Amino acid sequence: MTPPLESGPLERGAAPRAIVPVREISVFVVTAYALAWAVHFPILLSGKGPSDPSYGIAATVYMFTPGLAAVAVTLLVWRPRGFARALGLTPLRPWRRVGGCSLLAFVLMPLLGVVATLVGGLVGAVRLDLVDFSGLREVLPDFVPDLAATMPATGFPWIAFLVALGLVVATSVPALVLAFGEELGWRGYLLPRLLPMGVWPALVVSGVVWGLWHSPQLFIQYTHGGFDAAQVALFLLFCVVAGVVIGWLRLASESVWPAAIAHGANNALNMVGFLTLSAAGTDTDPLLYPGGLGGLVGLGVLVAVVAVLALSGRLRVPSGQVRSVRGPHDGRR
Repeated sequence: MTPPLESGPLERGAAPRAIVPVREISVFVVTAYALAWAVHFPILLSGKGPSDPSYGIAATVYMFTPGLAAVAVTLLVWRPRGFARALGLTPLRPWRRVGGCSLLAFVLMPLLGVVATLVGGLVGAVRLDLVDFSGLREVLPDFVPDLAATMPATGFPWIAFLVALGLVVATSVPALVLAFGEELGWRGYLLPRLLPMGVWPALVVSGVVWGLWHSPQLFIQYTHGGFDAAQVALFLLFCVVAGVVIGWLRLASESVWPAAIAHGANNALNMVGFLTLSAAGTDTDPLLYPGGLGGLVGLGVLVAVVAVLALSGRLRVPSGQVRSVRGPHDGRR
């Protein structure tokens, strides 16, 4: 398990206490948001919706905008002594800490998706089939058509499931790359720069900034009937709470890589539990529980994880971590 993060007092003779670089962070946020809207501007101008191929292209490109903004601000405004270390790209040692957090990051979000599916079944938000796994049997032919005919008539189709899972994991690499484009900005740059205001405020504010950055996509979804106002609000809450979990991985490992892996695994794999455990043809409520870590059920599971982290004292950082990377403009607001 990842050891708790401990806070420590400022030692005598240590560097002055860091302050939040408000102007620098403002430049980052404005740049990331401007790039996000610019990428979607042609779609907004044409009135095309999420079903148009151009929307998918824009959605792919725009996931790199936080990372681009972070690189630009770090090189041109912040100018720290070590670029890679400042953004959490290095060091990769100790291997046990970074590697352990990375492995945890890869399995955590999909595992929480399984928990959310089971909770959804308990509260009546989804019909489960834990005997014949009819929902899994319904989707497996889409992934492994050659093995569909070999599935046993009853019970769990282990061979087809494991082959399909292997394919899904293998094809999740693009999702990890895209998530890195985001996380380099949100947890690589923004979260550590906000730490002087305190761990909880930094986690919450970075989550809010992350959520609102989705405004172009949320606007397009809303105007084309994909989301209603309640779903938009729920998505923003998800970003804040999930941001605490992903941010914890960043702080615990002192590396951006576990955060990127968790984000990518969530995007690519968090529906595995729902597709495996739900009954075929089950109806879902987009607000209560649409699957994965979505809806009120998914949000509740994430809140429970955050509560465990908080009560176990794992959402604290050493004071030295706040001051570890400084640039020529640090100490100015």
